[in-house]
Amino acid sequence: MALNTGTEVESATAFEARTATETPALADNRSRLRQARRDFLVELEPARASVYAYCRSLTSTVWDAEDLLQETLTKALAEASQRHEPILNTQAWLVRIATNTWIDSLRRSSRVALEWTDSAPELPDETAPDPLANLDVESALRQLLHLLPPRERACVVLKDVFSYSLAEIAGMLETTPGAVKSALHRGRTTLQATRSGSDLGASSSANPGTETGAVQPADDALLLRRLAEAFNAYDIDAMVDLFLAGGRSEVIGNVSETGHEQIRTGSMTHTFGPDTAELYRATVHHFGGEDIILLWERPKETPKAPGVVADVLRVRAAHGAPLIAELKWYFFCPEVLAEVAGGLGLPFKTNGVSYF
Repeated sequence: MALNTGTEVESATAFEARTATETPALADNRSRLRQARRDFLVELEPARASVYAYCRSLTSTVWDAEDLLQETLTKALAEASQRHEPILNTQAWLVRIATNTWIDSLRRSSRVALEWTDSAPELPDETAPDPLANLDVESALRQLLHLLPPRERACVVLKDVFSYSLAEIAGMLETTPGAVKSALHRGRTTLQATRSGSDLGASSSANPGTETGAVQPADDALLLRRLAEAFNAYDIDAMVDLFLAGGRSEVIGNVSETGHEQIRTGSMTHTFGPDTAELYRATVHHFGGEDIILLWERPKETPKAPGVVADVLRVRAAHGAPLIAELKWYFFCPEVLAEVAGGLGLPFKTNGVSYF
């Protein structure tokens, strides 16, 4: 029961902002950690595209793939900081982290048993038919997505798309070559049956790994369009006013801001302030079952130059309020930009993976 004193109760966020102070040592450590993370991301960049492609083959949407990639990179940074032995194969190391992260998320969300079994016949690996032969890779990955249970999916992708050996896959997935061979046989058999048109309906309906995308709430789509209008008007006040008081703006993989003041002085001013070297124009598009914003960029010094898509943005509305709870910017997610803008047939540019 709350007492009505005639004054507004101070929120926890407001109280923390009013009373908390950051020590110089903590601020210095945060700065060093941020630089270390940037250096780490750049060091891993040669393996990033392949690891993202692997994440994309496991997940149902481009957004889930990027979330999995970002969680993988975060865990990789933590593991690298504690690791005694050297990392000899960066891609295989990241694939192992991505696989375990993905399977853990499935286990938490569905409580499905995801254990290994050696029950399949021990067929020599080289005699097993390759269900991906003569198939377009994207089409094949979509089949994998809808048909195979998690561990079978991982084994078939790693063997038939990335050409890892059974021993390498066993090392990544922390199992035995025999268990990998069994999972590979089951997965290939399912896909081969599907290609012949005999098993599609049964497999997709009964498979615990099947994932479907959610329908975008109407409030999210409406707020996104209002935000695009504020972008095009270069009205930073209107942009900020669309956010919940404790709303978040996240430049994926690089920086997060909470609350109006941080959002105003951070991403909004850095993008739409008077000192920026680029001009931006927002357009709304439908992609993957939801509305998104594409930010088109062109240099201020050549305003008539054709623009290119430089960012993808998504919003999530607050519960019970017509305000933005979270805004995600995919500026430093080159694979997302390529899939989304490229998939829409639009010119785009990528921006690396980190601020410098």
